[in-house]
Amino acid sequence: MEQLVSVVIRGEQYTIRSTEDPSYVRRVAAYVDTKLNGVVKGSQPLPPTKATILASLNITDELFKAEAERERFKGLVTVKLDTLSALLGTVLEEGVNGPNGNDRESEVSRA
Repeated sequence: MEQLVSVVIRGEQYTIRSTEDPSYVRRVAAYVDTKLNGVVKGSQPLPPTKATILASLNITDELFKAEAERERFKGLVTVKLDTLSALLGTVLEEGVNGPNGNDRESEVSRA
């Protein structure tokens, strides 16, 4: 259900319409506010549009790096799962055929 959430960014109040939890919307707005403040503090006075563009570039850089890291971890997990699957297949095959490739039922019936 959509809700209206009031937030303040760079001293200006905005009303955001969102289906997200209001605390989440406030957290996102606070993050944007922090990024904008960081851009403004770190330089000479900037027009609001330039500050917004620079903060957007910083946030987008963080997003792209986080996505690249997620993809890297996804690849690592895939490799680990493939390795575990192969090991499990080997163990299960040995369990059925015995460690020397002999069928366990044959070994038991010979005893």
